[in-house]
Amino acid sequence: EFSRQHGIKVGTIRDLIHFRADHDKLVECVAEREVSTAQGKFMLRAYVDKTNGQVHVALTLGKITPDVETPVRVHERLSILDLIDFPRRRASFSIDAALKTIAQRGFGVLVLLHNPQMGQEILAALGAAEDGKTPLQTWDTRRHGIGAQILRDLGVGKMLLMSSHQLKLPSMSGFGLDVCGYISLDETNN
Repeated sequence: EFSRQHGIKVGTIRDLIHFRADHDKLVECVAEREVSTAQGKFMLRAYVDKTNGQVHVALTLGKITPDVETPVRVHERLSILDLIDFPRRRASFSIDAALKTIAQRGFGVLVLLHNPQMGQEILAALGAAEDGKTPLQTWDTRRHGIGAQILRDLGVGKMLLMSSHQLKLPSMSGFGLDVCGYISLDETNN
């Protein structure tokens, strides 16, 4: 009503994100190679975040197409503890469980977002922080855009998220991503 009365255009946040995703690419794939994991061979791609120089990693298996519901896990790395202490990790899906799920299904994507970490945060994760008060770092929602751009670059459109709980993911549709459902850890262990 207001826009018609004053002759101005109206755009949504989704429209803005879609425009920016099409015109402002904040990540660039700078390396790729096949790697061997405990769950088989995966294609590893390294992405550089152009805003801060951080490097993020994506592991893929099989053919990824936008119109097929793709198993996806976006994992903000805590530290080396995610690889050596995975049965006790707080994340609903360890890296190994995500790779196992992808291998079982024959295709999928695991994105490992870089997360700079201080020594006290590692100690807090181990329950041995000197001050006893160092909080564990939580998921930074500003990283949604970086993860979304990596997924889009890999050809993901429809997603089945590997998560123990349903997350509110703001404006994923602006990146051309659609959350179609969730894969629980119980499904992977069966």
